[in-house]
Amino acid sequence: MSQTAYYLALDYGTQSTRALVFDRCGNSIASASVPNENCKTGQGAKAAVQDGDYCYGQLVVACRKLFAEHGLSPEQIVAVTLSTQRACTLLMDNRGKAKSDVFMWSDRRMVEGMLSPMSWFYRLGFWVSGMTGRIEYLRRAAKVNLIRELSPGKVDSSDKIGLLSGYLLSRLGGTLQDSTASQVAYLPFDYRKHTFASPSSWRWQALGCRPSQMLPLIDAARHIGTITEGFAELTGLKPSTALVSAGADKACEAYANGAGESGVLSLSLGSAATVTLGSKRYFEVFRYAPAFPGLESGSFMPEVQLERGFWLLSWALDEFGASDKAEAKALGLSPEAYVMKAIADIPAGADGLMLCPYWAQGVIYPGPEASGIVAGFRPEHTRAHLYRALIEGVLMTLERGSRRLVAKAGMPIKVIRVSGGGSQSDLVMQLAADIFNCPTERLTVREGSGLGAAMCAAVAMGDYPNLASARQNMAKSAGRFEPEPANVARYLQLSKRHQRLYPAVKSLFKTR
Repeated sequence: MSQTAYYLALDYGTQSTRALVFDRCGNSIASASVPNENCKTGQGAKAAVQDGDYCYGQLVVACRKLFAEHGLSPEQIVAVTLSTQRACTLLMDNRGKAKSDVFMWSDRRMVEGMLSPMSWFYRLGFWVSGMTGRIEYLRRAAKVNLIRELSPGKVDSSDKIGLLSGYLLSRLGGTLQDSTASQVAYLPFDYRKHTFASPSSWRWQALGCRPSQMLPLIDAARHIGTITEGFAELTGLKPSTALVSAGADKACEAYANGAGESGVLSLSLGSAATVTLGSKRYFEVFRYAPAFPGLESGSFMPEVQLERGFWLLSWALDEFGASDKAEAKALGLSPEAYVMKAIADIPAGADGLMLCPYWAQGVIYPGPEASGIVAGFRPEHTRAHLYRALIEGVLMTLERGSRRLVAKAGMPIKVIRVSGGGSQSDLVMQLAADIFNCPTERLTVREGSGLGAAMCAAVAMGDYPNLASARQNMAKSAGRFEPEPANVARYLQLSKRHQRLYPAVKSLFKTR
């Protein structure tokens, strides 16, 4: 391959859609970003739905912006690959046309009506195992069951039920399919076997789906054809440009971070925050919480996730920080950079203010009753204390999750690779090193998910023999933050206190 031949990674994220160009060495050549509206106007406060054509159009707009702002020639792009946010569900026909809105992962609505009863032997098994309540929560949280309640008859009459990743990949290539490494959702997927569940599985009844409604699956890093003439015409790309399968954003990001390498833990500080290890062995960090598919065929990505991670900082700024955002604008800073300056002089522990970041529930973790907590307010506390408590709370919660993850894996951690928006702050990187008591590093490129997708393109196009080789050559660390012993000792004390916070009030939320 020529050194001037590039890979175009399209990343449909929670807050923006990005068109990212990388070379064969993993260098970022050019990028363009457009903000996403995750919900159409006129919806309720808990809703997060979007039109499929809008999502596809965002890819087009990002590509047009890329070519308009950078001196790139379409001939330099030899492959296009795609990564998207996880767990976004929609109905499609057999040609891949959307037959419903896309229900985003951030949609917080639950099924409110009666659920169709499952077979008695399934119900008995759930009762014996103590999982009856958890299964009911899963069914009420599943997007496919929400679509069924909001649009009676549409799910049963639909040709296909799939994820945003499969819908967009099918629009890009004209063939109905999705990547195995994108299968993270309440769908009848067998996470151990990396295929859809057997016809006798309880999952089909719980989610009201048929095997024929699932999309064909392919491994990541496969050359699956070329982009459609329609997408080429809309974006300016060549119609003969190769299309390559990748995976979900977290799978791509964690792999680029080094998940799967001995002694490496991936820490993602994005809208959703995760700690992840790569493994050839299937194991569950919490019982019944599956390990998701990794980019490498047959691999797993066990993780602990805070569904609302560094999104909480944006939330706090939107809800309470109007003056902070105005001051940041006056100083020519991003709101996040302004916050980092504001909290730099707040002592570790935020002068006694603690935040438990369980803003989103989960079937297994943190649990159906989960709710966020801010405790310890005193008159001297300011918004800066809240911001610091928020960041510390996210990091301390993830650190506890990482201990459980590492114990299950039986692998000591030597370094933590950090990605996502939070990784761009030196202060956050140092906080992570101190709280985890482990050196932290970040990639030279900001877009970890895009880099992981570009690695898939590099393998599919024959530039590297496998993903491990691509990562070795394309992922580079920039800077290293060592734990500071005094801070480590302080955060060890604070974490023990923080750990007792949620159990102390958890029972208050169980009656909801």
